[in-house]
Amino acid sequence: MQVGKIFERVPMIEFLAYVAGYVIEVLSLRHIRAAKGLAKRHWSEDATDVAYLDWWLIPLVAAIAVACAMVLFFGFDLPLWLSFGAPVALGAVYCCYRYRELFKR
Repeated sequence: MQVGKIFERVPMIEFLAYVAGYVIEVLSLRHIRAAKGLAKRHWSEDATDVAYLDWWLIPLVAAIAVACAMVLFFGFDLPLWLSFGAPVALGAVYCCYRYRELFKR
């Protein structure tokens, strides 16, 4: 069997893994909310909230963090660890906060 033949279907497997991860995330969100005793919502509302967070907010925050890191590194000549570490850490804290808020609604 040729090695190239094995990896021909990798993009489809990757897509299915993303879909499975998304479904697991929505189901775990619903399970955690039910365990906390919060009001049940329609599954499409939960799926929309998770999609907003995963595919819109996190990439946007990452792009802003990288832009700030570039400005700090090239514009202000700060050390590399500080230029990239501080914006990425702030972006991670904000995304964690938004993710935590998702479980409270």
